[in-house]
Amino acid sequence: VYGIYEWHEDVKDILRKSAFSELHTAFLFMDTQIKEEIFLEDISNILNSGEVPNIFAVDELSEICEKMRVIDRQRDRAVQTDGSPVALFNFFVQTVREQLHMIVSMSPIGENFRARIRKFPALVSCCTIDWMQAWPEDALLAVATKFLDEIDLTEKERAACIEMCQFFHTSTQNLTKDFLRKARRYNYVTPTSYLELINTFKDLLAKKRKEALDGKKRYEAGLERLDSTHKQVEKMQEILIALQPKLLIAARDVEAMLLDVER
Repeated sequence: VYGIYEWHEDVKDILRKSAFSELHTAFLFMDTQIKEEIFLEDISNILNSGEVPNIFAVDELSEICEKMRVIDRQRDRAVQTDGSPVALFNFFVQTVREQLHMIVSMSPIGENFRARIRKFPALVSCCTIDWMQAWPEDALLAVATKFLDEIDLTEKERAACIEMCQFFHTSTQNLTKDFLRKARRYNYVTPTSYLELINTFKDLLAKKRKEALDGKKRYEAGLERLDSTHKQVEKMQEILIALQPKLLIAARDVEAMLLDVER
């Protein structure tokens, strides 16, 4: 189970990589990955100061200082630190702030978004906000075509399914506008909602196809049993027909024995 310990280990690894390399690093963090609220607290600290307080152990701090000492000596003497552990760690934090780029993706749906913005203001004050606008019709078409291309459908069926997904999404957007006008409340219809719609359709289609296939298999198995039973009945009838002469002889013998007994 991914918990706080695993999260801190990953954060430490990201901080080291961004500071020890000349390459810039991007860290994409989505709200669906928030298992604990401390995850967001650490993100907020990185945005604010470039570090997570007390995340590194003493031996890890020593290792960081040694690595930064090597990097520091490669710089111009005018900008080098005095070589103290505090100065080297500050250099580490400064490098992280310059080379680590945080990308936080959050959905505006629900109360959690509002509460987290209030609790961690750095998500607003230390970030450039990119509000993703509604997808145009051609984008909806392209996305649905991409995701439904892997499904076994005829071209006519695929076109109908794509049109259906587009209609559901756009009609929901229109209903949302009416809902806002009448109830003064927002109901967000995001691109994620569209992807969830397509995935739900795919799952439902797979489920119904499996049900139909299972029903077909049960029907075929029933037909096989009926055919087997029919063949067994025919075989029994053949046996009875073959035994009929013997049965007639046995019946005459019984009648003769009865006559002898009566005499």
